[in-house]
Amino acid sequence: MAKKREAPLFHLDAFSKKAQESSFYIEKLETHLRNHKFVSKPHNHDFYLLLYIKNGGGEHTIDFKAYTIYAGSFFLMTPGQVHSWNLKEGTEGYIIFFLPAFYKMQSQESNLLAFPFFHSLSANPHLIVDDDTKNVIDFIMKQMLKEFAKSAKTDLRILRNYLEIILLKLSAIYPTQEAKDLVNGNSYKIRKLEQLIEKHYLKLKQPSQYAELMNLSASYLNSLCKQTLGKTLTDMISQRLILEAKRLFSYSDLNVNQVATQLNFSDPSYFIRFFKKHTKQTPEQFKDTMQHAV
Repeated sequence: MAKKREAPLFHLDAFSKKAQESSFYIEKLETHLRNHKFVSKPHNHDFYLLLYIKNGGGEHTIDFKAYTIYAGSFFLMTPGQVHSWNLKEGTEGYIIFFLPAFYKMQSQESNLLAFPFFHSLSANPHLIVDDDTKNVIDFIMKQMLKEFAKSAKTDLRILRNYLEIILLKLSAIYPTQEAKDLVNGNSYKIRKLEQLIEKHYLKLKQPSQYAELMNLSASYLNSLCKQTLGKTLTDMISQRLILEAKRLFSYSDLNVNQVATQLNFSDPSYFIRFFKKHTKQTPEQFKDTMQHAV
């Protein structure tokens, strides 16, 4: 039996020299798939990804959740998410990659945390755009591709401003039922917290440690999480640990003890209880389920 490998992490230099130099990439989806056949297997990236389906369909799996693809589907992914897709023949659209530095450029005010679909374990990465938004996106995508494909030097400022319009248009129609009252500064605080969890979850597992990083009281931060997301801060930290455990069990050959060690659990038996509490399965039961799903 062939060994599994951890889901590969792709960088922009895997797609083109120009993408690496620009910190940005755009291509028609059908051309992208033809030129980069390796993207059909589960993988993740160190950049943001936008996937727009103009025509066609299929299924897109992101961190163990499957989404049905329709004409007008738009997916917004944060660095680190593991995904794969199964597209119907003839599916058309556009795909965009960009690094945080591209979005920020020289502006000190630009912050991707302002958008509700990035840096959130609870955010839905899938939108269905309405006809009016679709017309705007169709036009902008064509202009972006034309600018990026120029043989002369590409004006990255133009691409950056087009990207901002797309993100603002999508943010305006983004459903917020998972966090109905993320208003004013609360939205930013929650996404900042999620960004900190993403960065430190392997070492920092106590709510008080994140409260200290944000210069807030632990009780206030916990109340904010319950009010806006319906879960405690402890739940959020646990959710991220469970996601990483599932990734390791699915895309590597690490055994339970090795996964526990990689996630900084000193006691494998405690890790097993922790995993079962949050998934209703033992690690071995989860691994068996994933094997049957392949």
